[in-house]
Amino acid sequence: MDDDVVELLAELDALARARDERVSLLDTRAVLRGLADRIRAQFGFDVSLIGLVEGRDLVLRLWSGTRDSRLHDLPVPIGLGVGGRVAAAGSPIVVPNYYRSDRITHDFDAHVRAEGLGSMAAVPVETGRVRGVLYGAVRGEAEVGDDAVDGLRRLARLAGLAVDVADGAVTLADTAVVEERRRLAASLHDSVGAMLFGVGSSVRKLREQAAPGVDDQLAHIEQQLAAAGVALRESISRLRVGSDRDPVRLTADIAESVHAFSLRSGVTASFVPVGGAPRLDRARTALVKRVVDEGLLNVEKHARARSVVVTLAVTDRVTVAVLDDGVGVAEPARGTGAGLPALRRQVERAGGTLSLIGTEDGGAVLRCELPAPSPSGEVANA
Repeated sequence: MDDDVVELLAELDALARARDERVSLLDTRAVLRGLADRIRAQFGFDVSLIGLVEGRDLVLRLWSGTRDSRLHDLPVPIGLGVGGRVAAAGSPIVVPNYYRSDRITHDFDAHVRAEGLGSMAAVPVETGRVRGVLYGAVRGEAEVGDDAVDGLRRLARLAGLAVDVADGAVTLADTAVVEERRRLAASLHDSVGAMLFGVGSSVRKLREQAAPGVDDQLAHIEQQLAAAGVALRESISRLRVGSDRDPVRLTADIAESVHAFSLRSGVTASFVPVGGAPRLDRARTALVKRVVDEGLLNVEKHARARSVVVTLAVTDRVTVAVLDDGVGVAEPARGTGAGLPALRRQVERAGGTLSLIGTEDGGAVLRCELPAPSPSGEVANA
């Protein structure tokens, strides 16, 4: 029994290391550093900066072409300066003369003057919400042209994609951790729990046959076993409750459904989360899971598919889709049962939409969109 416990604890310790290793494979900062260099090389800016939203500040984490270090890792409160205003409004801004502009606050004039910058443009990096800001600036009296601003916008879309992919990698890694926690909880219950029960039963039988002195010792052992059982149940409960309260609970549940579908049907299936794990209330969490389960059941019964992909994305909406490469939606029986119409009504009552449409390559996609949570945790209106 001790060996089993030690082995399970070692697996728990390995979870954190495995999670960090998976996330470290994707160096988002390297991608963003490359974008900072491209801002200067392609569009004629003297200096480029990339700020990332961290709490209530926009922190200038990456730069190219700077001569002074005052802008490096500078926290800019949301709403202040050029970047802070862009982060607050979610829209680009161009200031032909930084020091004379009445569109911004001038809390950072000394920092900008140290670089000799005159004209500046900044655009938001968005993935459903503002995640950062790209800056391009020129020294002296030159102004930022429209082509340069358009180029910044294009690179901001690439930066948003890089952040989204990084979020997806973190979500997948965290999902794997949650799934492993659940597996370990079940393993503890089935192995160590069963062992404790068996030993306890043996001790009780021995007490019936033991001499008085030995009986007292066996009673003490029985008490220790009972205490160990309580500790085990508490440990299992913490493993399970912790995972259920985790923001990636939904992604872990979807991953389990996809894996079970693949084992059951023999169809290759994968789950691709885009961005971070959404924080939804219980009703909407259950609804998203039901959409996935209904979509997979529909594929299993009607699609004759060779592969299935389930995606979950969070922008201004929560979007879950079940895509297959099967026969499409031309088959009369597909999607005409009671399941999808009832599910559609439930989704619409939650302020969302549900559709089943054919794709150009002959497959089909079941897509559900729901209002996304607001930053306060409330679900926004549709």
